[in-house]
Amino acid sequence: MTLIPDWMSNVHPLIVHFPIALLVIAVAADFVGLILRRQTWLKPAALWLYVFGALGTIGAYLSGKQAADIVKFPPPAFPVISTHADLALFTMLFFSIYALLRFLIYWKKWDHRPVVAVLLFVVAAAGLGLIQQTAERGGELVFRYGVGTKTQAVPAAASENKTPAAAIVVGEKGSWRWKAGTDAPATLRQNFNLLRGNWKNLVLQGVQFKNGTPALDIQSKSNEPFLFDFGPNLENVQITAWVNLDGFKGRFFLAHHILGPGAYTFFEAENNQAKLGQMKNGVVKVFDTGEFPQKTWLTFKAVSSKGHFRGYINDKLVAHGHGSDPEAGAAGFGFSGTGNIQIAEIDVISLDEAVPMMNMEHQNMPH
Repeated sequence: MTLIPDWMSNVHPLIVHFPIALLVIAVAADFVGLILRRQTWLKPAALWLYVFGALGTIGAYLSGKQAADIVKFPPPAFPVISTHADLALFTMLFFSIYALLRFLIYWKKWDHRPVVAVLLFVVAAAGLGLIQQTAERGGELVFRYGVGTKTQAVPAAASENKTPAAAIVVGEKGSWRWKAGTDAPATLRQNFNLLRGNWKNLVLQGVQFKNGTPALDIQSKSNEPFLFDFGPNLENVQITAWVNLDGFKGRFFLAHHILGPGAYTFFEAENNQAKLGQMKNGVVKVFDTGEFPQKTWLTFKAVSSKGHFRGYINDKLVAHGHGSDPEAGAAGFGFSGTGNIQIAEIDVISLDEAVPMMNMEHQNMPH
């Protein structure tokens, strides 16, 4: 017999309800204690309920953090999980500090004063608001988006664009998709802004693989940095690219919240390392690093939502960092190095819209 059933991906759902129940009962015990002052056993009972409830919030937070790293999320759920994680952290800190303070007050017998007892009850009752808001987001993840269930919601696919060659499909909320075709070089030149680099040092050509999948082959003849962007400024965003970096030596990255050649947030791959970071005024700040797997075709995905930054390779989370919300900006990609980069598709989804522009499942990548 195992602690976690086969159909459950993590232990978080088994843990999270206990601290909620303990803390609600603790506040209820405080309230009854204010009315029935002669029932002196209620004070120590409430104290230990707060202590065990606070310990439970630590377990719930850590297990939730682990769950968020392994569970798949549909694009619209990323802002919700970011808010849920932040609220869970605040709840854990609130009740951990409160339990320590409550223990000190009980030891010093300060809670014998009616004013102190009332104040302690009011503070704890306010903390239940944090629990309610945290639980509401958690429920939304499960019951609205099906996160962690076998019936997880799948984003609705957009109607197929009938353009037979490379095209950029732009959605109402700023989401866009670029898919390589026979005229991929021309589409890149005509639509993408080259913020850094020189077109003269690039050789662009459309290629096609045995299974019929088209791609854009970009050959860099110099080590100078290149940065491309397209589309409107977005706040919370997911950008995915299907790329082949086998013939390239150097740094390749997805960029979002691009405000200029020296200001953007990125998820990059270089040598055997993946890296999440942000560039401001030409100065780089690294959020997190992870392992970069060696595989011919890669699904490279970066997500930015409410100060949470995530980097995925082949749907596996490899880096997760935190920072302040960047200013809304465009999305794109960049690189510095020599050799050939092949890109089959780039998808950008605005996470601020209720329904994403398209289904991100990609079934036809060459192997």
